Amino acid sequence: MKRAFKQFLDAVEVYIPAAVFALLIASIFIQVVLRYVFNSPSPELFEISIYAFVWVIYLGGALASRYDQHIRFDLIYRGLKRPAQIVVDLVFNLATLGILLYLLVPSFRYTFEMYKIKASALRIPWTFLLIVYPVFILLVIIHTSTTTYRGVRELMGKGRAPEETPPWI
Repeated sequence: MKRAFKQFLDAVEVYIPAAVFALLIASIFIQVVLRYVFNSPSPELFEISIYAFVWVIYLGGALASRYDQHIRFDLIYRGLKRPAQIVVDLVFNLATLGILLYLLVPSFRYTFEMYKIKASALRIPWTFLLIVYPVFILLVIIHTSTTTYRGVRELMGKGRAPEETPPWI
């Protein structure tokens, strides 16, 4: 079960964003060719590139959360002893979880209400652009909960739970 869930997360956070990023690069390249070689810009490709960019940003943010790789100001944090670092992490993780849990239901509600609004060129509902935000929230809730569990476990003296190694290291 754990392996299947990891494969699901890899699909959502690694493979789909990689494919969407390839789509983004291809759409921008084709836009440049159409605009400057054929003097015929494409509004559809422009919208595809916007949608793809938003999807890559949010799914990439969820992946960064998975490996606890977000940028942070940690000059003071690094000077703390490990138990104090864990407490700081737990406070921030619990605050993050609280905020994201508060935003989860309204984000789904808003996303599905946007089905009525269509993109100007592609004529597809905005829901397909916005659904990535509640998915991002769900993924970050999962990853922050896992990180919080590891911190509590370590703080209670049960040792450090093994962490997943980022694929880029």
